[in-house]
Amino acid sequence: MMYSPEMLHRLQQLRSRIYAEFGVRIRLADPGLLDQLAELGPSSRDPFARKTIAEVMSLAGRPLLFKDEKEVAEGYKEITYRGRKLGVAREAAPAAEASSSTGTKRVYRGQVVNK
Repeated sequence: MMYSPEMLHRLQQLRSRIYAEFGVRIRLADPGLLDQLAELGPSSRDPFARKTIAEVMSLAGRPLLFKDEKEVAEGYKEITYRGRKLGVAREAAPAAEASSSTGTKRVYRGQVVNK
């Protein structure tokens, strides 16, 4: 496959991350490289690697969507806590509102805490 310069740059960024996480070497001469990235992308825990794999796949004309991102959008709301994005279940929010109707509410580090 012929890689564009941008794809080569992204694949160079991925090399060390994929090897550190999975122990798999990325070889540009491998004809099944994109298939291998499509398998490794969803199981990666590194958000930068996941984003970069999705970008490489979209540049190759094979867009890749992760199930986790869809589930976060459906059943969870996303909050930022100490610079990291966290998914919080939507069912937890009504419980916090119910405790606020009793009169007093305590807030600890940005979260409502029941007494």
